[in-house]
Amino acid sequence: MARFLYRLCCGTLLGAQLFFAAVAAQIAFRSGLDRRVAGDLVGAMLARLDSAALALTAVAVLCAVLIGRRRLAVPPLLAGVCAAFSALLVTPAIHAIRIGGDVTSPQFGRLHAASFVLLLAEVALLIVAVWLAPGSEEGRTSDHT
Repeated sequence: MARFLYRLCCGTLLGAQLFFAAVAAQIAFRSGLDRRVAGDLVGAMLARLDSAALALTAVAVLCAVLIGRRRLAVPPLLAGVCAAFSALLVTPAIHAIRIGGDVTSPQFGRLHAASFVLLLAEVALLIVAVWLAPGSEEGRTSDHT
């Protein structure tokens, strides 16, 4: 069961992040919405994505430890750290600048770049986690030996 949960958590989160970056954020800004409304919408989606990332990576790390493969815990753990930086530092700073109306400042651009890099890092780490995830065949053979 822990093997399945590891794959489910990492795969689901990877899919959600790819959807957010490739579809949701793009549509919000290209839909004709006011840029402030689009920014608020994307910010709200990112906050929920970060919350999901924190929860799902924690479960994946726990599952890796439970199946005795601690090295498997490293990619989701690092992805969770990236999500924590995003949720606790970067996204609130972006939101504060947006509220202040200074969206043309260099700091706003740097924070958006940092947010993008964190998201890319999470995606890369989750690709590694899914790639290394223990398969169901492996689980069946090792559970019966």
